[in-house]
Amino acid sequence: MPKCGAKTRKGTPCQNNAMANGRCRMHGGKSTGPPPEKMRGNKHALVTGEYETIWLDTLDDTERVLFHVVDTDALAQLDNEIRLTDIRERRMLQRIQRLQLGKDMMPIQVTHRKVKGPDGEEKTEEITMQPALDTIRRIEEALTRVQERKTKLIELKHRILSGGRDDTSSLDGLVKAIRESGGA
Repeated sequence: MPKCGAKTRKGTPCQNNAMANGRCRMHGGKSTGPPPEKMRGNKHALVTGEYETIWLDTLDDTERVLFHVVDTDALAQLDNEIRLTDIRERRMLQRIQRLQLGKDMMPIQVTHRKVKGPDGEEKTEEITMQPALDTIRRIEEALTRVQERKTKLIELKHRILSGGRDDTSSLDGLVKAIRESGGA
């Protein structure tokens, strides 16, 4: 029987028997993960949205309009990042709104235990839900970090467009206006 061969914590090759995919049950032999076609668009681990991957082809109709409406006027890469940051902010605000309306509860823990119901039937799963207020707080903290990154992107764009000059007077006014408008 072939051996697994995966590296153990000690750094030595695993000596367990390999399964069909060449690894033992401890090193991925039982699970190969989701199929590649199911990986794109997977939102199962999404909590705050701060690190959510956003693909242009997954935008809803409103986000597609927003993507083209966001007012930027230079450097394509920075423009795209600024646009996507705006969309990220919108999605995070929508998550907060859904939680405030009680439409979303976030599962944080799934415990497995055997419990007998009143009819004598055994149940093997219990889902504990995370309180909405805690999730809202986490999203708001993440939203603040996203907005700070957006401000840094705008500052970088300004520096590039000004040719590296230390023209901070107009930049300070821009940053102040963004912060006062609630953007950061």
